[in-house]
Formats: sequence, structure tokens, C-alpha cells
Amino acid sequence: MVQLANMSWTDAEALFKETDVALLPVGSTEQHGPHNPLGTDHLVAAALSRRVGDRTGVPVLPVIPVGVSEHHRQFTGTLWVPPSVFREYMKAVALSVASHGVRKILFVNGHGGNTAALVEVAGELRRRHGIFAAVVSAFPPILGGHAGADETSVNLYFHGHLVRMERAVDTVQKESLGPLKMEGLNRIGPARFPWDTIDLTETGVLGSAGRLIESTTASEEHGRELMEPYIEEVIKFVEALKKARVEQLLSKPHK
Repeated sequence: MVQLANMSWTDAEALFKETDVALLPVGSTEQHGPHNPLGTDHLVAAALSRRVGDRTGVPVLPVIPVGVSEHHRQFTGTLWVPPSVFREYMKAVALSVASHGVRKILFVNGHGGNTAALVEVAGELRRRHGIFAAVVSAFPPILGGHAGADETSVNLYFHGHLVRMERAVDTVQKESLGPLKMEGLNRIGPARFPWDTIDLTETGVLGSAGRLIESTTASEEHGRELMEPYIEEVIKFVEALKKARVEQLLSKPHK
């Protein structure tokens, strides 16, 4: 048993004496189309962390369920915190577990909107607190489209009972912001702009401007094909992290 929330303090004390690595899953509570649960990102981060923790013996901290998701706010049920609050909270949680002897922390991140803030936190922990922190995605890098077939398939693999496939839709993304043509997710001509999901899609199934993003072709088997090799990759990384001396991983002194 490596789920910190499920063990006593005495069990936690014994576990932290065995390893200086911890997994901290984090995601979001935000819309994922009409068919996926709002908790998709944190549910997947927690599920991946459990698999990895069970295989490596590394403690898994309680999942952080709300992240930087204001761009989804027009869809009911989405929750978010400002990046500054998110950064401070994540740093405080990391420092609290470090007080028990953890020197290497892996943020298992299920939401792309959290990434920049998490990398900043990892940098501060590494440079100023003697803690090596890194960020790994809870999803394999080949996923295409928010709430599309790949992400929906991962949900079907981990917790299919929460997915309403009869509500799944395929959505062509909008191409215009007023008189301006959009490209990708956040470009209008040569400029970038702070996009909201609603700028591109009414359903919440999201991708690059003008593209058709499918969710109706999702399957549990496809989710298994995506996740099982990726789980093995993350396990391999955690095993290497366990063996590394933290002194080898920290920033060099400033001259």
C-alpha cells in the first residue's frame, strides 16, 4: 500500500525511511465535452500514479483536483485557481512532504494548463530548497484533441463507468475570431491571444482551428494501447530516479 491518504502515520514513517521519492498527482476539474467526467485530468493523474506507485513502492500523495483552467470557465462545472495561487499551493505541499525526508518529487500532471506553473515550482524547489522536482504528463504525448478519441479512450480504460459514450460528438473547430482568422489554438495571424475554449468549440471537444476533432471513435482497447506502454515508461523513469543521489540532480552553485 503506497497511497498516503490510506495509511497511518506510523506506516508513512516506515515508507519514507525506505525511499526519498514521492509522486504528487495533479490535474483539474474542467469540462471534457458532453461525455467525459469533469474530473478527467485529475482522475487520470491519480490512476496513473497508483499504477506506478504500486509497481515501484514509491508513495503517492493525495491528488490535487483543481488547477489553472479559467479558459474553460464558460462550461458549467469547471473550477479553477489563478496561477499564482496554484504555484504557492503546489510548493507548500511539496515542502510539507519534504519535511518528512522526501528529496525527489515527481509531479504527475494531467492538465496542460498547469504545466508552466509546475515547471516554475520545480525550478524553485531545485534551486532554493535542495529538492529535485520534475513534471511528467499523466497522458502519453501522442494524444490529440481535448476530449477527443484518444483522451476519451484513456478514460474508458481507467474508469469507463464515468464515460457517457452515447453523448460523444465529433466537432469541427471554429476558424474565426470576429473578422480575424484563427490558427492552431491561440494564434490570429502573426499574433498570439489568450484563447478560451468557447472561441473554438461549443461542445467542449477541442483542437486546432478548422480541424475535425472526433470523440465517437474512442474505445477501451485503444486506451489500453495508449496507456500500458506509457505506464511502463514512467515506471522505468521512477526506478532510475530512486537510484539517483539527489546531489547529482540539484542545480550547481552560483559563481
